[in-house]
Amino acid sequence: MLRLGADSDTVAVYQPLKPQDLVVSKEVTEENRHGQGSDKLAWFWRINNTEDSQKNLWMNEFYRVNWLKAKAWYDRWSEELKLVQHEMFWTISWFRTQEERWRVRADESIKNGNRAYAERQASMWAEFSAQGLKNFEGKLLITS
Repeated sequence: MLRLGADSDTVAVYQPLKPQDLVVSKEVTEENRHGQGSDKLAWFWRINNTEDSQKNLWMNEFYRVNWLKAKAWYDRWSEELKLVQHEMFWTISWFRTQEERWRVRADESIKNGNRAYAERQASMWAEFSAQGLKNFEGKLLITS
């Protein structure tokens, strides 16, 4: 472009082509494939040429599809975040439930050995719960 005498505005718009820019989009060849969220648009797809109205219609559709893909990707990860936050709460609730069950067993135990074992198990589950609360601090969606 420089050898052809292009002005600085044109040179700023058109960048050097790299091998990764020339890869055929997998949406065309494999439209139902998994893992489409990692695709990136090459720089030349983002240039908006206002001279060709038909091309603009196609580019608008192209941008719309890519925007919808990005929104779907965002929505999936937002849902995943909520699920993980709930799973953190469920894990701590499970630990607390186990602690309560072992406390009841300890209280109901007749033999000292059984009581000691049940107390040890209750203590272990209480530690799991405390450690979970510490590790999940600020990340839990539900806190009660």
